[in-house]
Amino acid sequence: PSQSTPSRRTQPDLTSTRLYDSWKALIPTLVDIQLDYTARTLGAPLERTPKVLSLCSSHTCAQKRTSLTCLFF
Repeated sequence: PSQSTPSRRTQPDLTSTRLYDSWKALIPTLVDIQLDYTARTLGAPLERTPKVLSLCSSHTCAQKRTSLTCLFF
């Protein structure tokens, strides 16, 4: 019995092209922001944040707990 080989794509499809174009447009807008942040914080101690971060001004907001692990390099 003959086995058919799967066809291989040689060009990106439309979804891949759109994703690439969106990243290509977004990344340059982040460069100045990142450079500004780095200039302000390089060598400075990290700011202490409160244990609970909330924008709720009353006690009627729905509660949600999220754990976040940050990697610094």
